Amino acid sequence: MTGRDFRQGVANEITTAKLEGMKVPTLLITGDADLITPPSIMRMVAQHIPGSEISIVAESGHSTYWEQPDIFNSAVLSFLAKRGK
Repeated sequence: MTGRDFRQGVANEITTAKLEGMKVPTLLITGDADLITPPSIMRMVAQHIPGSEISIVAESGHSTYWEQPDIFNSAVLSFLAKRGK
């Protein structure tokens, strides 16, 4: 069976207003070959999150944490270090 009646419901609807209301440090990570949330979409999202940062990982798709774990971990640790204490 297919169609709208058989899809799982969305738990959290993402809207521009919700993004613009975020008050937590936010790091957006995507791969340069991500087909699900490509860099162009992530840049658009980042524009609506105050103070957000974006990291685009080369030679990676949607699962940067798995495809490029060293680069992913470095990006996350660097982001956290800037906000330490």
